Amino acid sequence: MSNMLQTKTAEEILSTVFKPKEFIIDGLLTQGLYVLAGAQKVRKSWLAMDICLSIATGDPVLGRETIQGTALYLCLKDNYQRVQDRLFQMNAEPIENLHFATVADKIGSGLEKQIESFKKEHDDLKIVVVDVMQMVRSNVESSYGNTLTDIEPEMS
Repeated sequence: MSNMLQTKTAEEILSTVFKPKEFIIDGLLTQGLYVLAGAQKVRKSWLAMDICLSIATGDPVLGRETIQGTALYLCLKDNYQRVQDRLFQMNAEPIENLHFATVADKIGSGLEKQIESFKKEHDDLKIVVVDVMQMVRSNVESSYGNTLTDIEPEMS
């Protein structure tokens, strides 16, 4: 990061045509980076899987319409048997555009390239969920500041 502020004038901002954000969950979730955080065992993983399943099928989630597309769920604390059990409990149908991985590289050590390669193979990729963030972090210290540092390059 430079010591100088990077600025744009109001004229530059107002004369720029920005691509509108696509809502993948109507009025709730657009393209971008989000962190789903909460206490342990409050079913965050279930919610994340439901969101992925709904996007993959094009079904509503949380009472809101979705944009159908490919979903990638990095369920890094699970195994495929546990994923299967959850999918059965959710009455999920076999679908081709919902993908799961139980192992991935760390941030800064290959994860970005893995996701980019997946995106090249699935041009309709709408969502990537990393469950749990700690599994892809090189730094084991868990704090808000460290989380921002880990994801900052992706936010720009």
